[in-house]
Amino acid sequence: ALAERASQGLAPGRRAVRGLFSGGTLCSEALVLLEERLGTVRSNTRVEGGLGGPLPPGTHLCLDMGEEEFTRGRPHPMIDPEPRAERIVREARDPSVAVVLIDVVLGHGAHPDPAGVLAPPCKEAVESGAAVVAHVVGTDRDPQGLEAQERALEDAGCILAPTNARAALLAAAIALRRPGIAEATP
Repeated sequence: ALAERASQGLAPGRRAVRGLFSGGTLCSEALVLLEERLGTVRSNTRVEGGLGGPLPPGTHLCLDMGEEEFTRGRPHPMIDPEPRAERIVREARDPSVAVVLIDVVLGHGAHPDPAGVLAPPCKEAVESGAAVVAHVVGTDRDPQGLEAQERALEDAGCILAPTNARAALLAAAIALRRPGIAEATP
C-alpha cells in the first residue's frame, strides 16, 4: 500500500532511484537488490569503474558517502549528516529522480540527532516531488531514541522500512510503479 500510494504521486518522468548511504555495507546490500530489479545502478563502491563522469538523467545510483571522496577533511556522515542532507535536496530536485533512499544509523559515536538534521531536507525532497524511503538502524536503547528518530522522519514525509533490504525493495517498487516488488523476498 505504501509503494502504491507513493507511486501515484510521482510525475511520469520520475523513474530513478538515488541511494545516499552513510556506509558501504548497507549501500552494497541495496545496490545488489536494486540491480536485480532496475538493471544498472552506478556506485562509488565498485572496484572496477566507479562512477566515471557526470550522471545522465534517469541514472540509478547508490553512494557510500562514508568513502574517502566524501570524508576527506570532514567527519564521517554518521557523525556529520550535513553533506547527505545537502545531497538529498540536490537529488530530489532532479526531475528524473523518483526515490531518494537513505539509511540513518544510531548508536554511540553517531550524531546525537541525525533525523533532526535529515528530516528538513527530506521534507523538502518530498515537497519537490520525490519520495524518500528511509531505514533507521538502531534500537530502543540507542542514545538518540529509535522511536523519536523514526517519528521525525515520518513527520517529514519519509516512508520508513523495517530493514535496509526492505527499503531497497520499496524504492524499486515505487520507481517502477510495481507495488508488488515491495513484498518480494530479498
